[in-house]
Amino acid sequence: MYLNKSTIKILQLFAGHITESYTLREVARILNMNVSLAHRAIQPLVEYSLVQMDKHKNLSLIYKNYHETLAFVESLRRDELLSKGKYKDLKLFTQDIINKIKEDNFVLLLFGSIVESDKPRDIDILLIVDNSNKVEFHEKFLHNLTSNYDLPFEERVVSFESVYEMFAKRDELNIMNEILNKHIVLYGGELFYRLIQRGRT
Repeated sequence: MYLNKSTIKILQLFAGHITESYTLREVARILNMNVSLAHRAIQPLVEYSLVQMDKHKNLSLIYKNYHETLAFVESLRRDELLSKGKYKDLKLFTQDIINKIKEDNFVLLLFGSIVESDKPRDIDILLIVDNSNKVEFHEKFLHNLTSNYDLPFEERVVSFESVYEMFAKRDELNIMNEILNKHIVLYGGELFYRLIQRGRT
């Protein structure tokens, strides 16, 4: 499907708040967009089953479809954050870890205060690897990399199995449920949405 500027802005809002819902007027207000323009931009998203509207006319993301499109939207959210001058070292760190990790199947993301605050207390970073046997090794790997940067990193490593277990407990306060509505995917957008789809079925 074709994504124009307004449609992308709306998808960025929903991708950043995967389990939250908004009315049309809330979307328009948050994005500083005319209501009629927001309505026109949302219509194709509903038609293509990227966004759904419930009986109360609340809109929310359908994260089970179009993972490639959602990964593209996540990449725009990432680039928007990393383009800020104050995060140039974070951009270098992201490139560093992607170049040095000896894995193909992983997700790297930011969560917590850095997503919403201009002055975050720390930089929470999560690495998701495909096997629990790899967690300890990658904890050391990630710690060694973060120690090369003068940034207040708080790093975590979890396995796919742990991700599924946390997603299965929808009402529990855990790192994965928090991340759904407060994250920036640095790498592995399509895989991130596949993990959500499988873990929250």
